[in-house]
Amino acid sequence: MVFVCAIWGLQQVALKIAEPYISPVLQLSIRSGLAALIIFIIFNRRDGIVNYLKSPRVSIAGLFVGLMFSLEFLMVASGLKKTTTGHITLFLYTAPLFTAIGLHFLIKEERMTRVQWAGITLAFVGIAVAVQFSWSYGAVLSGDLFALTAGLCWGLSSIIIRVSSLSTIPPSCTLFYQLAITSIALALSAFFTENNSFVLCDISILSLVFQTIIVSVISYLLWFTLLRYYKVSSLGSLILMTPIMGIAAGSALLGETVQPNFIMGSVLIIAGLILTRFGQTMKPVR
Repeated sequence: MVFVCAIWGLQQVALKIAEPYISPVLQLSIRSGLAALIIFIIFNRRDGIVNYLKSPRVSIAGLFVGLMFSLEFLMVASGLKKTTTGHITLFLYTAPLFTAIGLHFLIKEERMTRVQWAGITLAFVGIAVAVQFSWSYGAVLSGDLFALTAGLCWGLSSIIIRVSSLSTIPPSCTLFYQLAITSIALALSAFFTENNSFVLCDISILSLVFQTIIVSVISYLLWFTLLRYYKVSSLGSLILMTPIMGIAAGSALLGETVQPNFIMGSVLIIAGLILTRFGQTMKPVR
């Protein structure tokens, strides 16, 4: 999880660094398509990806997860143009909040305690505090809202994986669905919105290699494997390292400034998510 969080904290920074040479939407589409091809070549013989594609239940669940994944990254790409990578990373990783709320009503073992609900409330107060400065700047606020919507989409995709037949198939199959559908959806978006600029250079190539091999293949496979064996609420506490790493990376590599209210809001959000983690051993609300 430390490795996964470090990589995910850097991916928004890499997207923004390469933005002058390749649009984020196109970059996300290319990386997803290449990663889907790599996953298929490596894992199809062992995990039978083609066989799972023939299952209607798996295919329907995979389609919905893929669409959520596509929308998540479309929101990230849109937000990068309007706000900082630190804001994007923080609000994107509110996903565990939405996942915990959804699973509370769907799976008995995932029901939250009063302490966890207090943590959820505290985290959403933190979100309000973190965007306070953004209200004076329309572009920044819209970028923050894009990032928050991306977090919601990620949370919904985690719920679908947890409650559907995707939870019983190899992680490589779930990942293939997400990557393949995301590649197609974002390619169509880039084409119809003319958001398809691409200058072949060292920066664009290095960013694509990083996004494809490290982010889309290695880190995602690790994440889906963890989702199969650990409670989402447990992983949610460890994933809190990602916003901290992302904010630090944006400040160090892009020179982004961090507003006091954003720091305060970040602390409240992280504190709230910690409560949702450590409150899970207490008696659930009836």
